[in-house]
Amino acid sequence: MSIYALSELAMQDCQRLRFILTDFDDTLTWQGQLPVETLQSLAELAAHGIKVIPVTGGCAGWSDMIARALPVEGVITEGGACFIGRDERQHLTYSFWREESEMRAEQQQILSQVEGVLSGFPDLKLARDQAYRLTDVAIDYAQDVNPPAIASKEACLEALLALGLNARASSIHINVCSAGYDKFAMAQRVLSQVYQLSEQQQREQVLYVGDAPNDESMFARFPLSVGVANIAHHLAQMQHHPRFQTSEPGGLGFAELAQVVLASRSI
Repeated sequence: MSIYALSELAMQDCQRLRFILTDFDDTLTWQGQLPVETLQSLAELAAHGIKVIPVTGGCAGWSDMIARALPVEGVITEGGACFIGRDERQHLTYSFWREESEMRAEQQQILSQVEGVLSGFPDLKLARDQAYRLTDVAIDYAQDVNPPAIASKEACLEALLALGLNARASSIHINVCSAGYDKFAMAQRVLSQVYQLSEQQQREQVLYVGDAPNDESMFARFPLSVGVANIAHHLAQMQHHPRFQTSEPGGLGFAELAQVVLASRSI
């Protein structure tokens, strides 16, 4: 399927949008920072009634901060394991894919297997935020590993999959988690159960933005999908591509998209 320039995104599609779901690292951020333009765009989208929900492989501890500090509706965290939302008093709530205790126990089993695999890849390491993860295991290949260990990442990912583990690569980590869920599965649960959107409404009123192979489940299922410019590095390894692509990378690309959406609301 062809990828179109963002300018091809139809105005009527933008006008119907109620939700923007977005990856975080290298989609809202760029070069490890949250651009001012991105933060401003998040505030403007919220002011126009468009609910932004980051969908990230990042840890629950980081996602808790995002939900508290940024103008977002909530956060789907650890690759779909948990939705951090708010109750009627605006207190944070945690909704796990399965019972939290069960997922925590599975995390310890996964960690043991991952540590065995990592012994064969000395240039890879557990992510520094592993202590703040509630359900999954993250391997750093390009966050604090410099230069990025791309070859080892590919070999390690292959070894993890050979063990039957549920592993996917983001732009900075390999995330390893229990089977049975992914970003899309939790997104669909949240949209249908929390916001009562039908499948047809999800196709028409939700747009997804991402930058890496672990966004493929979202690109495959949401007709309105956008890749920020830096996704170009990954497209050759991806089976499911975004429908549109920004000209700017990371959070600057998100801001580019936000301005297109907001411009449709002023007409």
